[in-house]
Amino acid sequence: MSHLRPALLAALLLLPTLAPAALPPQGTAAGTAAGNAARGKDIVAHGTANGVLPCMVCHGTDLAGNPAIGAPRLAGLPQATTLAALAAIAAGKQGKNYVMRNIAHALTGADRADIAAYLASLPEAD
Repeated sequence: MSHLRPALLAALLLLPTLAPAALPPQGTAAGTAAGNAARGKDIVAHGTANGVLPCMVCHGTDLAGNPAIGAPRLAGLPQATTLAALAAIAAGKQGKNYVMRNIAHALTGADRADIAAYLASLPEAD
């Protein structure tokens, strides 16, 4: 046991320098990421290379939603709301639409953050 003491001491001494890396970037809330709105706009309009459909297909070109198929408004949603919804949909905890579940599951964390940044930058659609 005494042979582990130097390693434990070293780990404890390094802890204060490693702790800031575990914090979210400044200017973002825990559980959200800044995101790249320009890349998010591209995903919303064109989808992704791995087959994710453009958001506009179901949610409309103005992202005001499509009540006829149950697609909600996306324009103007806060980033945290979009990120939480995509995570819940991907995990099967929200919504019953298997198409949206597959889309949310196929999006990477960066894709989700970028989409959320773009949607938050838009004015709320009427």
